[in-house]
Amino acid sequence: MSARTRLRRAIPYLIAAALGFTSAYVVVALVVFPGNGGPDDVTVPSLTGMTIDDATKRLEKAGFKLKQGEARPSEGAPPGTIIEQSPLGGALTNPGTTVSVVTSAGQKEVVIPETRGMTRRDAERALEGAGLSVGAVQQQSSDSARGTVLATSPAAGSKVPAGAVTLVLSSGPQSVTLPNVVGRSYADARSALEQIGLLVNGSGLDSASTSPAGTVVSQTPSAGRTVPSGTTVQLRISAGIGIVPPPED
Repeated sequence: MSARTRLRRAIPYLIAAALGFTSAYVVVALVVFPGNGGPDDVTVPSLTGMTIDDATKRLEKAGFKLKQGEARPSEGAPPGTIIEQSPLGGALTNPGTTVSVVTSAGQKEVVIPETRGMTRRDAERALEGAGLSVGAVQQQSSDSARGTVLATSPAAGSKVPAGAVTLVLSSGPQSVTLPNVVGRSYADARSALEQIGLLVNGSGLDSASTSPAGTVVSQTPSAGRTVPSGTTVQLRISAGIGIVPPPED
């Protein structure tokens, strides 16, 4: 057998051996030097949740430096703790690399708007516009109309984390003088009485009244009396049946 023939037959074995060597080299390289790091690279510690002092000590021990960046509002992290870092924890990099961090400034704070004198609905809109919500609603007697906002807790102008605010509403005065609602529509009369902290109950229709249908023809207790807040006022309404049509020409 000639030398050329033997060489031609040996070529596949040589190729296989070369491929095997290359594969083994790649495996060893990945195991010994994983990722993109070199043989001298070290793992960056994870700093999330640490204070600046603790993170500085941790980095110095691992051979890194710390650079403190800006503070950002964060609902879940206590103020002063680390919420971001670069390079990320677990990355491989050269010893002495500077790790930049961002700390938590705590929850975002907002100023409570002035809502005194508003209706409850208007106050809710004002609070929502400021990034707040209405929590508990309390009632307190006062000379203000029933349902008017007397105060908030915390007070207007306070700077607080975004959250719920307590509304204090007027329940009306402790005692009120009954206005005269006779001659007004039932809807107007009821609104006027409820605004000063009274309750309203219809006591039936008056079929003999000559007033337009739906008009209040009597009230009990009568106008001018002083009654406790929350007293129920009985209103009798015209049925409009007793109206006499004008004579024909």
